[in-house]
Amino acid sequence: MTKEIESIVDSRVYEVSYFFDNKIEESAALAKVDALKKSIATLGGSFVSEEAPYMREMAYEMIRVVNNVNIRFNEGYFGWVKFELSADKVKTLEKTLKDDEEVVRYIIVKTVAENTVFTKRAPVIKAETLPGLIGEGAVEVESEAVAEASVPPVSSEEKKEAVQ
Repeated sequence: MTKEIESIVDSRVYEVSYFFDNKIEESAALAKVDALKKSIATLGGSFVSEEAPYMREMAYEMIRVVNNVNIRFNEGYFGWVKFELSADKVKTLEKTLKDDEEVVRYIIVKTVAENTVFTKRAPVIKAETLPGLIGEGAVEVESEAVAEASVPPVSSEEKKEAVQ
């Protein structure tokens, strides 16, 4: 009797974010991303989504040592690629990025395949800043719960002082 053994590939979703050297041309940055995607595909990965690299100012100055010389970077081409790959192949991809002298920084994180881009939250407006809510002739608020949550409680002494 022969047993049929199935091997299930343990693939996970990862995202690599990168900063490329700002001295390269935009076409060269796009070519580097294509090479990165090709190396992921060679390792057996599949793509989920990506953002093409674009020139961006960095939050702080970064230093990369190239040929025993410190090179400072204030801006670079930033982009990311989300992909699915087996966990044992990620180290190989990381070595490829580490050896590339035109990659200033990179980070590979485990993530989910769904879109994880968050939109900005609506600004919180305090009741005190809205005209007509405080003082004489206050505007009625539709929901009492909103009114109670937005306006701080007023003591009876403060009410008496406001009337006088």
